[in-house]
Amino acid sequence: MSQQEGAAPPPTLILGLALGFLCVLGPLSIDLYLPAMTTMKAEFATSDGAVQRTLSVFFLALACAQIPIGAFGDRFGRRLPLLVGLSVFIAASAGCAMAVSVDQLIVFRFLQGLGACAGTAVARAMIRDLRTGHEAAKLMAFSFLVIGISPVAAPLLGNLALGVMEWRGLFVMLAIAGVAALAASAMLLPESLPPEKRQSARAPILAGFPELLRSPGFQKWSIVAGLATTIPFAYVTAAPFVFSGVYGLPPANYTLLLALNAGASILATQFAPALMRRWGAPVLIRRASMAAFVVSALVLCLAQFGQAPLVAFQLYSMAIFAVSGLMLTPAAITALDSARASAGAAAGLVGTCQLLITALASAVVSMFTAHSIVPLLSVLAAGLFVVAVLSSLTRAPLLADAPKPG
Repeated sequence: MSQQEGAAPPPTLILGLALGFLCVLGPLSIDLYLPAMTTMKAEFATSDGAVQRTLSVFFLALACAQIPIGAFGDRFGRRLPLLVGLSVFIAASAGCAMAVSVDQLIVFRFLQGLGACAGTAVARAMIRDLRTGHEAAKLMAFSFLVIGISPVAAPLLGNLALGVMEWRGLFVMLAIAGVAALAASAMLLPESLPPEKRQSARAPILAGFPELLRSPGFQKWSIVAGLATTIPFAYVTAAPFVFSGVYGLPPANYTLLLALNAGASILATQFAPALMRRWGAPVLIRRASMAAFVVSALVLCLAQFGQAPLVAFQLYSMAIFAVSGLMLTPAAITALDSARASAGAAAGLVGTCQLLITALASAVVSMFTAHSIVPLLSVLAAGLFVVAVLSSLTRAPLLADAPKPG
């Protein structure tokens, strides 16, 4: 472990929720303002592409900044980059609210992504500092009680807020969320990396990355974590078009179905630590991914010979969201545990890998027709197959994840 067992605080619900609040700033900053993009385009008298760039630059910053932020955390401790990052997020959110052109908004959105990234990278590094194995998975599972709600709740909140305020108010809400995260960090999150465990100031800032890139275990489980994240994000990318184009559902109806999917994922994350302790992470991920692949292949065959009924498709959707919840926490924790040092660098690299794989899968799904569920099912089945293969390559579980006797 990174710390002595007696010195590490237990994986409490309060600590997990605080870490989840840090991680949710990124998804919240994406989902909350999506309903306002048409209004923003009209106010700035600009093109669809320009408004879309306010989203793409945020993703770019969120993906690229995790590596240096994680490395700085290994050198200076976790709290300093976290507090600086949250301060940048607050200032950038205020800047977005006051932007007078789309170009200014793009710049502030990039800065906002940099700030939000600090919460994600530092929270994961803190989990790795404090715990390993199923205990770390329990702490991360608590954080998913917050993270899992965001993809469904944030667009609904954005729509409701736009009924009483203009789009700039959404960024004021994000600034307030940043202030709350900063206060929670100051009060609830002590420094998890003591000075004696930090990297030397004379070492290169990216000194830990060559070791990580040479570690087959870290590479493998980072890819598995990325593919586990891909399941819900690729689905959400295609869902509005599938539900409206294939099944003819209005937004109010399919939003409820998406909420059921999110609930299945959140519930599954809470069972993952106990199953991880009983079976070990590789076995849990292998069993879940193989079962989900078989079901995906069956539904795909059904869709090839005729439209899958809505009830069957929804039950399948809830099942794969649950599988994603079962796999994501064990995969991310196993990737971090396989990095014997440089927890910040490892957390940053895992996060970047997840974002890149998710972006690629979502882009592939969006390239195909919206009048069939076959492209979505094909991407999901392919991802699950790769996860099953990678998890089957493990001959023995990591010590931290080894099943307990009896």
